[in-house]
Amino acid sequence: MNPPNFDSPLENLLALTADLRSPEGCPWDKEQTHLSVIPHLLEETYEVVDTIERGDDNHLKEELGDLLFQITFHSQLARERGAFSFQDVANDVFQKLVYRHPHVYGDQSGINSGEQVLTQWDQLKQKEKESKGKTDSDKSILSGIPKALPAIQRSEKIQSKVTKQGFDWPTVSGVFEKFQEEIGELDKELKTKGSLNLKKLPYDEHIEDELGDLFFLLVNLSRKLSIDPETCLRRANEKFETRFRHVEGLVEQTGKTLKDHSLAELDQFWDKAKLQLKEKH
Repeated sequence: MNPPNFDSPLENLLALTADLRSPEGCPWDKEQTHLSVIPHLLEETYEVVDTIERGDDNHLKEELGDLLFQITFHSQLARERGAFSFQDVANDVFQKLVYRHPHVYGDQSGINSGEQVLTQWDQLKQKEKESKGKTDSDKSILSGIPKALPAIQRSEKIQSKVTKQGFDWPTVSGVFEKFQEEIGELDKELKTKGSLNLKKLPYDEHIEDELGDLFFLLVNLSRKLSIDPETCLRRANEKFETRFRHVEGLVEQTGKTLKDHSLAELDQFWDKAKLQLKEKH
């Protein structure tokens, strides 16, 4: 078959997506379901995030296209079973965004900050649920937070929700003091399970609970410091990877491998890498 040739790039993409799913289309695409392509949807989303953080506009354009295809593909799957179409998806989000921005498309008085916008957004979102009869048996303010979210992101959303109800430490120091308390509890639990001089301790449910409390508190502390925890950890990963790759380069110059050097020697390489990378910036 010939590729679509409409005047609109979006029409071409929608027609191509339908072609791939047609009887004469691609064998792989015809086999897919909403569930089977979830990994690809997640991968394309993270690749968009990666290009944004790298400030790479050329690849951002490409990755946004890949993400858009995921949306058209899911819409095509839904269209085939008579659920909805891409046009329905676009119209729904258009109507929703107009409704949730009355300060732009309606009465603009009283909204002067991003925080006020978010408060209004939550209020309007709740009204939408009530008008559509979505007030199910779960009355908790935590209902509606997707369980499939990455753990750190879901933790942040949970804590943001309860904070708006006044369930929060009044100051940063309160969170920090609780964090130190939880470290003490983890230390105590570790010492009852065995020697900390071991290279690795076996799994223990109680230790997992204490460590989980620490992770949860770190997310809370991040929020209190106006730092996105997911971004913070990604940057820490990137910083470690950059330094470690530099260490690999320094070790390669010795004609040996990483395992040929003692930990003390590797620490010296690490310090040297930190210094050299700092001088570059």
